Amino acid sequence: MPPLPKWFEALKKDPKATEAGIRWFTPEESEAKRAELLRGYEAGDARTRLHLPEAAFTTAKTQVARFLPVAEGPATSDRSGHKHRGWLLLDKQAPSADELKVALAPSHPPFFWIGGGQTVASLKEVFASYFLTHVPSEDKLERTVRGFLGTGSVNKIDLIQLHDRYEASPFLDALAWGSAHKRDPFTLELMPKGHEGQDMARRFREQAPEGLATFTFRSLFSKSILRAEAHAGVADGVNVFVGQVRYRPARQAALIRDLNEKLGTKYPEDLPVDLAGALLGLPFDSPELIRAGLQKPPPPASINFGLLVLDCLAPDAATTEKDLREYASHADDSVRQTVANLALRRNLKALVSEMAGREQHPELKKQLGEAAQRLH
Repeated sequence: MPPLPKWFEALKKDPKATEAGIRWFTPEESEAKRAELLRGYEAGDARTRLHLPEAAFTTAKTQVARFLPVAEGPATSDRSGHKHRGWLLLDKQAPSADELKVALAPSHPPFFWIGGGQTVASLKEVFASYFLTHVPSEDKLERTVRGFLGTGSVNKIDLIQLHDRYEASPFLDALAWGSAHKRDPFTLELMPKGHEGQDMARRFREQAPEGLATFTFRSLFSKSILRAEAHAGVADGVNVFVGQVRYRPARQAALIRDLNEKLGTKYPEDLPVDLAGALLGLPFDSPELIRAGLQKPPPPASINFGLLVLDCLAPDAATTEKDLREYASHADDSVRQTVANLALRRNLKALVSEMAGREQHPELKKQLGEAAQRLH
């Protein structure tokens, strides 16, 4: 290995590093950790493969081989009491060794390693965002983004499979809560051990008898929120799944941009790294992306599906109405029928009445007129 950079030698001697929770590895430990890291990629370990496409996994494997683990950072705890400690890694190729990389967990692929700079201060800035001393309340997570995850028929998913997928994610705390709980019910920092904790976790996963079935998780490091929603039967045989994330805007825009470019994802650039990792492997298409797809214009069947998805993504009836109005006078009967069905479901009486007044198809006009009278 080339000589270590001077900034790194100075960093290792800084006494504030220990105060920040950094423990430097001995040369023997570094080589052992490096071998451990490489073995995971050689074996195709599911924890490192995650849901990466084959080409991306090969790139990650090549990239990992360049790095040497040099330290462990502070730890975060999940609600079962298990500690998860990050690693600091240095590029062995001297020209590229311009900063340390922070892997929130050793199993995370290098696409998710965060630039930690060259100083204790720059490393502490990363630690402050991802190794929290407490779980922030939902009210403190000021950014909310919703995305289309897929359908049961096309993406071969259901809500239980989504739960199991996220429960196994190395980016999320494994404990989830169901729709019977409108807010995070885990008021204790740590769950009780044994049967008491198992019973509590089972109760927290219960679904409300009415409304959407959901499972909600906290991310392991930034303590953000990821909720999976099942919108069952939005059309004949169509089940739509939506993800909603709530978080504090993060400062890794360059990393997220690079991730989007490499993996073809379209994550918001202020998304915390652990949420990006948790979402990997399924679409997370925003309403803006769906609307853009409807401008081409696509065939009526695609418009109908797009409107169904937009309705599932909409946070309120007003948003749905704005989307529907654009297609309320569409030339195709099936599109107007879809608009009418969604307007009825959202109780949009004004829109239904307007459509009834100008509708030319006799049967649809009759249906709309009767529906408008029933709405209140």
